Amino acid sequence: MKKDLRGAESKLFFKKWFNLPALHKVRFPKSYRIKELDFQFRKSRTIHEAKLLAKAKEAGVRTPIIYEIDISNTTLVLEYIDGEILKTLLTKISKKEIQEICEQLGKDVGKLHNAGIIHGDLTTSNIIKSPKEKQLTFIDFGLGYISNRLEDFGIDLFLLERAFRNTHSTIFVEAWKMVIKGYKKISTHSKNIENKLLEISSRGRYSERM
Repeated sequence: MKKDLRGAESKLFFKKWFNLPALHKVRFPKSYRIKELDFQFRKSRTIHEAKLLAKAKEAGVRTPIIYEIDISNTTLVLEYIDGEILKTLLTKISKKEIQEICEQLGKDVGKLHNAGIIHGDLTTSNIIKSPKEKQLTFIDFGLGYISNRLEDFGIDLFLLERAFRNTHSTIFVEAWKMVIKGYKKISTHSKNIENKLLEISSRGRYSERM
């Protein structure tokens, strides 16, 4: 069942666009902001996310088709992906399927990073697998940005690793091994990424103890 969803900065609702099933992502006003600045911020974030979605697609990563960019209403009208988020899918499938999907996930993240794209919110809730397609679909680039810094690649992967560790603890070791395997096959930064991940993880553990 298609349900409307509301996040911190936007609302998602399902509505057909010229008879096509579509997802409308609306960035709504914030009353605590100055009205003119609020609109400029929402406008900027809407355009920025659209550019990241397009750039990711150019890099070979499946993202929803952008049907319309409605600047005046700070809204993106996107292709509705008929599939299941990895968060739930990974609990239902075989070990072999988990390995295949996780390796593909690693390859896709490698493609994003090779193109200088930081997703910013890499979790298994923001990746969809459609039964009709072999590719994974990456969604919600609202926190994304452009960078070629190894530190930013590491943080992006660290967020994904933490999501796997916390949400998929029973399959974490094997699943994460396959993610890194796929990433190394594609990423031009793979030589130093594991050391960077260890460094970031160590900083995180230190902060938790403080």
